[in-house]
Amino acid sequence: MITKMFLAVVLCAPLRGFCQQDSINVPESVELDLQFLTVEALMNNPEIKAELQKMDVMEARVPQAGSLDPPELKFLQEAMPGFRFNQAMYSRFELMQTIPFPTKLGKREDLSRIEAEHAHHEHLEKVNEVLSKLKSAYYELWFVQQNTILDEENARLLNQFITIARTKYGVGEASQQDVLKGQVELYMVDNDLISLRQRELSVKAMMMSILNRNPRDTLGFAVIPDDVVFDAQLDSLLQWALENRPMIVHDSLSIAEQRMNLSLAQLDYWPDFKVGLERVTSPSSDFSGWSVSASMTIPLAPWALGRTSARIEEASASIDEARSDYNAARNMVAGNIKDLYYKIDAGKRQLTMYRTAILPAARQSLNASLTSYRTGRTDFLMLTDAYRTSVNLTKEYFMLRMQFEQNIGELEREVGTQNVSSFK
Repeated sequence: MITKMFLAVVLCAPLRGFCQQDSINVPESVELDLQFLTVEALMNNPEIKAELQKMDVMEARVPQAGSLDPPELKFLQEAMPGFRFNQAMYSRFELMQTIPFPTKLGKREDLSRIEAEHAHHEHLEKVNEVLSKLKSAYYELWFVQQNTILDEENARLLNQFITIARTKYGVGEASQQDVLKGQVELYMVDNDLISLRQRELSVKAMMMSILNRNPRDTLGFAVIPDDVVFDAQLDSLLQWALENRPMIVHDSLSIAEQRMNLSLAQLDYWPDFKVGLERVTSPSSDFSGWSVSASMTIPLAPWALGRTSARIEEASASIDEARSDYNAARNMVAGNIKDLYYKIDAGKRQLTMYRTAILPAARQSLNASLTSYRTGRTDFLMLTDAYRTSVNLTKEYFMLRMQFEQNIGELEREVGTQNVSSFK
């Protein structure tokens, strides 16, 4: 949808020959579609790709955690004179396997699954973060481009002001100072255009980095809807965020993870086992036979108990730490959502005030000043003052609109969804 410009409110139709356009229409072929850019970022952003690869890594570790260690195969030549292998009295082939206490492998696999789930929510959190940055940059690009168009129109308008002042000066109805003041205003606009061009290039560079595009690529015009819409309910946003925000779910899983670590630590009081099967041959006596061996750890040995007890204490403390982190994250998210919600609500009302009252009044003041200057009832200073007020108010409107959209993007990140408008 083509973004209508509020230049019309600044310098509008009654001026006809001197006014700016009622709206700025951007060709369809060069418009930037934010939804398309969002999909592009999801597909190409390196940070998101890295989190996806991390998910693959963590998922591949799950079956490893629940598997036995590889068996050990041992070969011995015993009672061997010198290094003459063929004269050894005994040859032994032994196969050994370590077997953890029952349920240890299962718990290790469950712990690995939780870690893999962590990676999943870290990926979702990274998606929210990257898309929030993309939207913030997109709306800043819109702000810069709107100000650029405004300044270009202002430059044409000021040139016409200067032409009128020169005409009046030629017939003795104005001083040369009026012409000089108009030229100073024009120089200021040109200087502002240089700053805006630099800022536009910087914002585009940031967006290209987020999208992982070729540096030789280019970006077109950013557009936003005409209407200022925000009807979400705070209670719905809070409920969803505290139940579904990836960071919150991640921290709640941390509590389960530490509880699993505690269970594993408590299993250290139980022994692990090792079993072996050995084939023994004695070439000198033509003997051959089998041996079976079994061993177990003794975790209740006095010199081993301290280590196990310390690990259990560590795991218990980690549960309390994870629970505190979870509560802190919930409080932080709830506070951020409320802050952004109040900012967005206030911004919506301010934007309505600008559109319905402030900018139309500024336009009327500029129209009246131009008419008075033409008829000689006011001076050029009053005209330029009305012009500056109108332009500054329009730029303030652009700033408020950019901040309004950026705050919505940040709210989407805090809630953990890309569509906060559905929470009514």
